[in-house]
Amino acid sequence: MSERADEAVRTAQAMREDVVRLARGRPCHWVPVHDIAQRLGLDDEASAAAVRHAIEQGWFVADGDPPHSVRLSVVPMAT
Repeated sequence: MSERADEAVRTAQAMREDVVRLARGRPCHWVPVHDIAQRLGLDDEASAAAVRHAIEQGWFVADGDPPHSVRLSVVPMAT
């Protein structure tokens, strides 16, 4: 896996943790991607790559194309 891909995975995990904290684990709670990126100090490119990864992994459900909001998936995340 490339360094860029590794970074997207780590960033996606941090984004998921942020959404879990904000949503208190509720899968119906939408969170703006911009707000997550701002809290984590991410630029647009890093944020977009991480969101794509989280969606591909089934961690997030997205709204918009490109996604402007995400919520937790109801599918449990494998650790």
